[in-house]
Amino acid sequence: MRLFKNFFKKKSHSNFGDLKDDRLDISQREALEKDLFLVPSLEDNLEMLRAVVGPSTDVITRRLRVGRGQIPAALVHIKGFVDTLLLERIASTLTLGMLESPVGSTSRHTIFSEFRDRLAQSTDVKEVDNFDDMWTNLTQGHAAVLFDGTAKALTLNTQGIATRQIEEPASETVIRGPREGFVESIETNVSMIRRRVRTPNLWIEQFTLGDLTRTQVAVMYIKGLASEELVQEVRQRIQRIKIDGILESGYIEEFIEDNPFSVFPTTFRTERPDRVASMLLEGRVAIFTQATPFVLVVPMNFFMLTQAPDDYYEKLPIGAFLRLLRVVGFWMSVVLPGFYVAAVTFHNELFPTDLLISISASKEGVPFPILFEVLVMELVFELLREAGIRLPRAIGPAISIVGALVLGDAAIRAGLVSPPVVIIVALTAIASFTVPTFSFGIAARLLRFAFIILGGAFGLFGIQFAFLGVIAYLTGLRSFGYPYFAPVGPLILSDFKDVFLRTWWWDMTRRPFLESLREPVRAAGGQRPHQSIEKEEKEKR
Repeated sequence: MRLFKNFFKKKSHSNFGDLKDDRLDISQREALEKDLFLVPSLEDNLEMLRAVVGPSTDVITRRLRVGRGQIPAALVHIKGFVDTLLLERIASTLTLGMLESPVGSTSRHTIFSEFRDRLAQSTDVKEVDNFDDMWTNLTQGHAAVLFDGTAKALTLNTQGIATRQIEEPASETVIRGPREGFVESIETNVSMIRRRVRTPNLWIEQFTLGDLTRTQVAVMYIKGLASEELVQEVRQRIQRIKIDGILESGYIEEFIEDNPFSVFPTTFRTERPDRVASMLLEGRVAIFTQATPFVLVVPMNFFMLTQAPDDYYEKLPIGAFLRLLRVVGFWMSVVLPGFYVAAVTFHNELFPTDLLISISASKEGVPFPILFEVLVMELVFELLREAGIRLPRAIGPAISIVGALVLGDAAIRAGLVSPPVVIIVALTAIASFTVPTFSFGIAARLLRFAFIILGGAFGLFGIQFAFLGVIAYLTGLRSFGYPYFAPVGPLILSDFKDVFLRTWWWDMTRRPFLESLREPVRAAGGQRPHQSIEKEEKEKR
């Protein structure tokens, strides 16, 4: 009994005087703040709050007198996080509303429970007894009410955080399809998926990452469809993250990926709710992060990077052609400059005689070898592309296009590069723009330089060696333990209906094999459209 009293006494009278010491490091302050508990004295609780937040002017404390007994109370919130109209309604309920009701005659020992029961009917109310929980709720847009004589606080949902309006994502444009894109609010993003996948088996688990930022992270999956081993692996990798702050989903991506040194993305990122919903229906897991519109999806494979929503929203011939065009464009952007360097340097017999004469004539007066020409032009174009992205949106594309034209023409006139090199670099750039995923395009741009160097050093044997090396590397990659190059390596013939081309929706009756072992069938068979009328319909007529 004595031990219980000592524990209660220690918990009810937390010592916050040490927080006034300016010599404390952030880790020491965080440790002290987690041990702070609310006490019955309202003044002590407010003094504790001032000791923690210091002179922060955005933490507002509004003193009130509650009930006929004029019991001291305080309404605490963070400016810019709450709805001011809702906050005024709560303040009115605390003062005038409780003064006019029978609740107003209660004592300071029972007013806490009376007010909690009264507000629980109209808003989200939580009880907290320590500063850490109270502050977490305050940063989520809640207001805290503290009463004198009560060692607890009530937090009320008064969220009013200004967020960006839902609009079409700039990084993933489509011709036909939904125009909605994720925003920086995790609640809004989760609701956008819930509107598309309305099953109650869409489960969401929430975590808090970052000792200082305390960023909300949500893991979403369809219970019974996603593999339990996959969900547990995602959960464990996220819980292992120990860092001071998470400002974007890219932080999480680097902590949870299988191959941190790979140039290929092993975690899929997207701004489109329809893409996330479609991947959840395949048995994958989505990871949402507060304050960023980019959602991570795991596991992923190489061929997801060449797919776009247009492939599925347009008719089959159009969608299949566009996807095949992107696959060809990706490999052309990787191989074409290196192939040209190798062919001109070592394999002149590959060119027709007239074309070889034209290429040789264009190189007259150029003092640099072909390898140097291509590398320089590729570097110049990469600089122009990066400059176009970083410049203001109104002038960025114009500057990059004009710069490429002016520099290319000036380089040819000055005899620094030959015209065929400019043509090859331009074709490579156009092919790289067909890649629908930015991170995938970056990988192609990096691999391009390796192909150029190997082609200039070893000819087509170097290109062949580089290509086989890339294929072997992709075959060995893993994304959360799943083969990255599936269904090509390992070979899964049943999944080829949606790889380089796609088949009709009525023919894709099964989900991807590896990701949906629990529930492989997603559509009934025999739904191919036809013009004949069933016998039952004929009899009815």
